[in-house]
Amino acid sequence: MRTVKEKIEFDTICTASGCYSTRLNKMYEGRKPWKKSNPKQILSFMPGTVGEVKIKAGDKVREGDTLLIFRAMKMNNQILAPMVGVVKDVHVRTGENIAKEVVMVELE
Repeated sequence: MRTVKEKIEFDTICTASGCYSTRLNKMYEGRKPWKKSNPKQILSFMPGTVGEVKIKAGDKVREGDTLLIFRAMKMNNQILAPMVGVVKDVHVRTGENIAKEVVMVELE
């Protein structure tokens, strides 16, 4: 009886915490590619509800100003401005349910 040895290919991924080998398969090859986030777009970090929008398009904000209140997992989270800028657009409304990684606010 003869056995056929399958050739298995791996990809090595290195992060700050170490390097990992991942087996190349259809799921790995079909994954969503990583792209650098845009610091001028504020995204929802998990599914939740917009509690209160405190800004509107055209408002000037300083780093640390509260842009909106986001309710997730029974907690009210203040979403703060990551930098000084002007609000380009607000994509959410008070009471709106949104999914993870939805653009809530854009800054200029």
